[in-house]
Amino acid sequence: MADLFTNKQIRDEQPLPPKPLTVSELSKKIDDALQGRIGRIDVVGQINSPKLGNHWYFTLADEEAKIDCAMWASRVTTIESGEFEGGKPKQGDLVIIRGTLGHYAKYGKTQMYVERMKSAGDEKGSLQQAFDALVLELRDKGWFSEEHKKALPAYPRKIAVITSATSAAVRDVIETARQRWTGVELLVVNVPVQGNAAVASIIKALEKVDANAKSMQIDAIIVTRGGGSLEELWSFNDRGVVEAAFRCETPIVAAIGHESDTSIIELVADLRASTPTQAAMVLIPDSDELLQMVDHFNLRLTSGVIRAIEHGQSKIKHAQATLTSVCSTKLHQKNTNVASLSESLTARRPHALLQKRQKTALTLSSALQTYIKQRIALSTSKIDTLQGKLDAIDPKVVLQRGFSLTEDASGKLIRSGKDVADGQKIRTVLAHGTIESKVECTT
Repeated sequence: MADLFTNKQIRDEQPLPPKPLTVSELSKKIDDALQGRIGRIDVVGQINSPKLGNHWYFTLADEEAKIDCAMWASRVTTIESGEFEGGKPKQGDLVIIRGTLGHYAKYGKTQMYVERMKSAGDEKGSLQQAFDALVLELRDKGWFSEEHKKALPAYPRKIAVITSATSAAVRDVIETARQRWTGVELLVVNVPVQGNAAVASIIKALEKVDANAKSMQIDAIIVTRGGGSLEELWSFNDRGVVEAAFRCETPIVAAIGHESDTSIIELVADLRASTPTQAAMVLIPDSDELLQMVDHFNLRLTSGVIRAIEHGQSKIKHAQATLTSVCSTKLHQKNTNVASLSESLTARRPHALLQKRQKTALTLSSALQTYIKQRIALSTSKIDTLQGKLDAIDPKVVLQRGFSLTEDASGKLIRSGKDVADGQKIRTVLAHGTIESKVECTT
């Protein structure tokens, strides 16, 4: 006890209280005690919530307890190849680890620093094996199929929330309901969510709520709790709890643990939600959204009424225009008929007939004169054409163009130099006159 006093004189005269430790000093003492008293040990347990990066972080657990573990990258490399499928342990694997205990001062928790790890022989821990077996059995029975899922109420009046009344989960549900729709009533059914009494309490709560749902006007049930290890969530994997949920006639939304956790009651529930907040959100309508919807429908209704009125007015105007057009057309037809009859009557009068015949005679006389002129012009054109053809073959016309004809004394046309002889007299006929000549030579 000497270290509790500042000096011997004061100790003899009056003892002083011990100097208080800082949190850091206390954490150091805890860490020293753990390492000094326990040292290096081997522990067997089931892998839970593994986060296996360069460094490995996981929880080692059995049915009643758990401890956080860390395995640094330098230690991870010591694991023998083929020890685990894929080189890494999985959720539910049963392993044996060796390491030392320490106290992590920053977070105030005790954890084990793992140096070695090997499989304990079982592929999975007992809880994981039980979980997988029940999932396989119920899936074969069809308990997870959509045909067993009940539709959720669109506007629930009352919702039963089966969970721990002191949990963060129930606070999340209440706060979400308060924010979204104050008109919904929440009935909190307090049950333990882990431990020995949890299973019986949850089964009783499900059966009692479902049996009284109609009389109490309960439209839906939320079964929820916060996150935890497989052991802590095990109550919601119990066969009795799962069967009670499956037999419920009241729609159930289940939100057990974190989003990465999956419990069997979530698989048989009518809807699985990732968090308690989401469970409340899928069941409870948002008042703001409903108000926006009402405004939207009001706007659509108003627009629809306006369009209907405008359409009616357009149809009336169209009908009026059609009626006016029909009347106008009928009147025009009648006037046309009257005018036609009047014209026909006028045409049948003697004076009108005489004028018509005179007009016809004048027309025929004019047409005859036109025809005669056309025939004369056509005949004249033909005569000119024939005259042109005659002129083209008339020798006189050819001679007028500068040509001449040569004949012998008898008037025979000379066509070649062979037709004459030296000293023979010939005559050249020109367009105007003739020329007498004598042949001196021929070629």
